Amino acid sequence: MINEGVTWIVAADGGHVRVFEERRRAGDVRELADLAMRISESDRRPSHAHTATVHERAGYGRHAGEQTKPEQAAEERFLARAVETLHAAAQRRAFDRLAIMAPPTALGEIRRRLTAPLVARLDVTDPHNRTLDDAEAIREHLREARARG
Repeated sequence: MINEGVTWIVAADGGHVRVFEERRRAGDVRELADLAMRISESDRRPSHAHTATVHERAGYGRHAGEQTKPEQAAEERFLARAVETLHAAAQRRAFDRLAIMAPPTALGEIRRRLTAPLVARLDVTDPHNRTLDDAEAIREHLREARARG
């Protein structure tokens, strides 16, 4: 087990991201408040002004071509922005390992967008919403996730 190096613990959901730091494995955890993110109006902007309508080749049937709900699309844009921020931090070598705690839908979206440098640093994931937890609770959840992992 490697005890050296910095682990960033990301607690996220579709509208909030909080980042915690563990300087030594199984050590104290502190929040990096300046890295916190919230969904913004730019994330909520419509991806396009008009959704496409698909006409059936035969008959009179037609249906919307876009199946993503606006709030889901906004959350996807927000999480993409959060992953971009993490990628930039990984490029700066701000952390050595990464732990992600997010509800299953958000966790899946984050995992789908992880870049190679982030995948290489991924230590553990926890499919629960931890965005309201304090640093001590995050530390305990991280310990439990590593024990399961």
